Amino acid sequence: MEEAGQFSLTQNAGLVGISKFVNVLALLAASMTLTRVFTRSAYGSYEQVWLIYNSFLPLAGYGLSSALYFFSAREEKRAVYSAAIIVSSAIGLLAGIVLAVFAPIFARWFDAPSLTVYIRVLAVYTLLASPSLMFESVFVTERKVGLLLLGNVILAVLLAGSIFVSAVIFHDLFIVFVCIAAVGAAKSAFLIVYMLKARRFARRKLSPLMKTQLLYALPIIVSSIAGTISKQVDRYLVSLLMTPGKFAIYAIGSKELPLIAVITGSASAILFPVFSELGTTDGREKFIEIWRNSISKTGFFLLPLMIFLLFVARDFMGFFFGEKYVVSAAVFRIFLLLLPLRLAFYSQALFSLGKQRLYMYTSIAEMLLSGTASYFLLRSYGLEGAAFGKVMVTYIEVFVLVGVLAVTLKANVIEMFPWKKIFKLLIVSGVSLIPVLLVRGYFGNVYYRFVIESAIFASVFGGLALLTGSLHIISIKKMQFIVN
Repeated sequence: MEEAGQFSLTQNAGLVGISKFVNVLALLAASMTLTRVFTRSAYGSYEQVWLIYNSFLPLAGYGLSSALYFFSAREEKRAVYSAAIIVSSAIGLLAGIVLAVFAPIFARWFDAPSLTVYIRVLAVYTLLASPSLMFESVFVTERKVGLLLLGNVILAVLLAGSIFVSAVIFHDLFIVFVCIAAVGAAKSAFLIVYMLKARRFARRKLSPLMKTQLLYALPIIVSSIAGTISKQVDRYLVSLLMTPGKFAIYAIGSKELPLIAVITGSASAILFPVFSELGTTDGREKFIEIWRNSISKTGFFLLPLMIFLLFVARDFMGFFFGEKYVVSAAVFRIFLLLLPLRLAFYSQALFSLGKQRLYMYTSIAEMLLSGTASYFLLRSYGLEGAAFGKVMVTYIEVFVLVGVLAVTLKANVIEMFPWKKIFKLLIVSGVSLIPVLLVRGYFGNVYYRFVIESAIFASVFGGLALLTGSLHIISIKKMQFIVN
């Protein structure tokens, strides 16, 4: 089951990962520019707009992508693609109208009148970018990961370059959002041109398939909305109860690490179709084998990253976002404690086993609990309290999901996780910090210090991983393939 088309699952995940990494680098470059050009208050407004947007269109995209993966293994692919794009465009139109109409209300909630015009520009982006919600899922299902990478490289350069120029030259957030909307339209155009040239639009009647996909996706969309609100409820609370400047500090500290989105997102995109196929057959042992294998591979990157960044959090913030955001390190360290939970792919596994509704209920429960915990801890302990409330409730939710998976697969928790490999990685990561401790005091400049700390840790960890068997030569060869 390791093979998938021309390349193995690991290699496909690596190629998808590179395409995601390009996107993440573009967003990181944009944040690095904006945090240095604009004040904390202005940057806080920028983050507030994205906070509102991310509660709308991306959630529908996740549900429809899941439906596309599910039905492309069972129906004619052209019809599945066409139905998914039509539905995503309709949802994008609806979401755009909602954003445009309610923009003044959102602005009043956050006590920031300037948000109205920014949100309305994002409403246009929502409409133009809605077909591109199927961008990755179509190319992954088509096994055109090279074309996916090419498209993401072009679009990432456009995004980062346009944001840099508009911020540095015009110093105007309105023009920044206009550029973002233009790039969203370009991404949709890229996908549509490919589908036209490849003759991937179906001519058959699509209404029944659109309805079927929407019904399949609806519980996922609802759970995604609840899940995203629960993931961002702490941000909403900070934004509503604190100033935009305080929110900027919290937003930077709670921002997901670039490498996490790359690793988990790429592995998720590749594993979902595989889990869906195994979910239709009696493939319990293979399911658990691939599940454990994916945890080992994501853990190899995420666990040492967590250990390293817990130690150098202040340098990380200063290096990427500037001296005025070093204070975000306290919040950042708390959110790093979520990394062990990101090793596994709970939602994909549950969806492939037909447990969408169960995931929806747990997401709604998490939203309510997370909001309650973050509210009271924010009142008592400030920004760090809001972060801790979010992390605490997320651990509770994951324990429940793991229990459900174990019962469904007729397995136990010990069987489902490669505990020995996880503990070995944690020990190797801890030992790899020792040389960093010995040399970091010799460098005063944060830019030099962070680069040297990273190089030393990566070198020592890589060597120890080879010596202890955490990294094998075959894995290096697969990484070499990805680089080539």
